[in-house]
Amino acid sequence: MMPALTDRLVAWPQYLLPHKLLTAMAWFLSTCRIGWMYRPFVRLFVRLYGVNLGEAERRNPDDYTCFNDFFTRALKRGARPLADSRHRLISPCDGTISQRGRLDGSTLVQAKGQHYTATALLGDEQRAAAFTDGHFITIYLAPGDYHRVHAPISGQVVEEVRIPGRLFSVSDTTARVIPGLYTRNERMVTMLETDHGPVAVVMVAAMLVSGIETVWGGLGDRRPGRKVRVRRINGLALRRGDELGRFHWGSTVILLVPGSFPSWRDDLHTGQRILTGQSLTGREDRSVLHNGD
Repeated sequence: MMPALTDRLVAWPQYLLPHKLLTAMAWFLSTCRIGWMYRPFVRLFVRLYGVNLGEAERRNPDDYTCFNDFFTRALKRGARPLADSRHRLISPCDGTISQRGRLDGSTLVQAKGQHYTATALLGDEQRAAAFTDGHFITIYLAPGDYHRVHAPISGQVVEEVRIPGRLFSVSDTTARVIPGLYTRNERMVTMLETDHGPVAVVMVAAMLVSGIETVWGGLGDRRPGRKVRVRRINGLALRRGDELGRFHWGSTVILLVPGSFPSWRDDLHTGQRILTGQSLTGREDRSVLHNGD
């Protein structure tokens, strides 16, 4: 199915933009600590995007040391309570559900008429094999959202994979037009080993996303490169809801689980808002997820 002309006119010029240069400039500006430069922008951003600073640890916009400090803000304890059943898989982030469903073999839906494979997304056929006919959910983080990402289930972090790529926008419009969008963009894959099988949390970068940070490795090597960087992680346990990482600007999180996991809740649908800690699977989890979450 051919995307609408208006969508193509919005998305196609992105092929010509200097993604890396624009993102480097965004990093420079977002980390500027000159108060008269960044504080008015923080206040404007709060108004434009309706950011609820009442749930943040620092409620006063002038208390942040730079725009990036504000953007990666922490929330107050209890602002994102976990789903009431300890057996549920939870949302790793705040955002809007772009797609959800079951993999067709190794194929995921990007948008109507657009598909991509788990192998291309995760960067390795063996890594992707565990998710054949599994479940996936894609969550888009808008600029005004809370931008920290949390563990959707308790488990051991066993691998971090940083995959280089472009930095296209990840808006719905771009997803409808650019084939394999999430496999073209720079991304970081966190592999969790849980009592119930492997889980992949994929943080996809986008234009102006000037870094993907983890709690165990920080921002990592931010130098541009063309090689996939794989890092084995030993002895790092995360409980469900623990912080896993954060975006230094908005983007997308894709969660993949094996087919042995329960399906997503029936009432979750494309375009729906979801918050960190809310359940992704229903009470039928009790027959599969037990002893440890």
